[in-house]
Amino acid sequence: MLVNYLIATTLTVIFFWFITFIFPRFGIVDRPDGVRKIHKGEISLGGGIGLFLSTTVFMYVLFPEYSVGVNHKFQALSVVWFTSIIILAMGFLDDIKPLPASFRLIIQILSSWLVIILTDVYLRDFGNLFGFGNIYVGDIGIPITIFMVVGVCNAFNMLDGIDGLVGLVAFSAATVVSILAWINGESGVLFLGSVVLIIFLVFNLGLLGRKRKVFLGDSGAMWVGFITAWFLVTLSSSGNESIIKPVNALWLVSIPLIDALSTFLTRLANRKSIFAGDRTHIHHLMLDAGLTKKAVLIILFSISIISSTTLLFFVSQKVEESFQFFGFLTIWLVYYLIIKYPLSKHNKRDHKSK
Repeated sequence: MLVNYLIATTLTVIFFWFITFIFPRFGIVDRPDGVRKIHKGEISLGGGIGLFLSTTVFMYVLFPEYSVGVNHKFQALSVVWFTSIIILAMGFLDDIKPLPASFRLIIQILSSWLVIILTDVYLRDFGNLFGFGNIYVGDIGIPITIFMVVGVCNAFNMLDGIDGLVGLVAFSAATVVSILAWINGESGVLFLGSVVLIIFLVFNLGLLGRKRKVFLGDSGAMWVGFITAWFLVTLSSSGNESIIKPVNALWLVSIPLIDALSTFLTRLANRKSIFAGDRTHIHHLMLDAGLTKKAVLIILFSISIISSTTLLFFVSQKVEESFQFFGFLTIWLVYYLIIKYPLSKHNKRDHKSK
């Protein structure tokens, strides 16, 4: 098994190394614009493709005996995995030539619908969110699940504004889900995702030099969001065999969710399109407040770790679902009312005065 791990790790490094050489030759790079893209130089896109190829080799070639496609409890995850190619391809086209937001939404909705058709997996029961008993929604859970998956997919894409941020958030969520799966007696195959993300982060953070840097791009960010959302849905909708509960997902992806919800509300309040690009995301606000990129990354990653490990505490202590739900809502409201809304108004006044 150790040999397979070494082979898989080596192949992952090769995949990303190859991307940093080939993509610039075809002009598939991210260029700074001085507003929302503030990195230096042209950086190779295709990090999502590297993540997909690496993890696919991990699960289906080198470790088929532990593959989520072989384990009967995780067969739905294989459907999710290969359906995600649609999201990856669409995002890749968007990286080359920007696509209309409406087209991206349609593809995300249809891809999620396809997963439900092929697996019959969706959230039918949201648990005891309000303390009055389980909220059973039945087939209404189909459009709700699609809405939630598409929301998380775009939340991750909007969060992709600082090197390493999306990768680190996904890493903390993937690691905690893997721990919970292992505690529940499932295969440790899900830890493979954490290993691949670590290697990606080495390239994404430029630890091998700027020429070897690679960005997720829209393709990678949306793909990571799509995969994360569907893994959480699948692992929380298996009845008594569920590894997590629906409310647990809020704590695993707290940063992208809180950022996206707050940004949507702010844009609606300003009568702007919710998909309009601006500098009102949490990382932009922190940068505009004078913090360095490194400080912002460390702070947000720390928050992600705290949020994810808090979930481990909730699960181990069997904390009531309603407490978890209202706790999340409280944190979101505090962020929106005390930090997001005031800073957004302050930045808006600054831009008008210039």
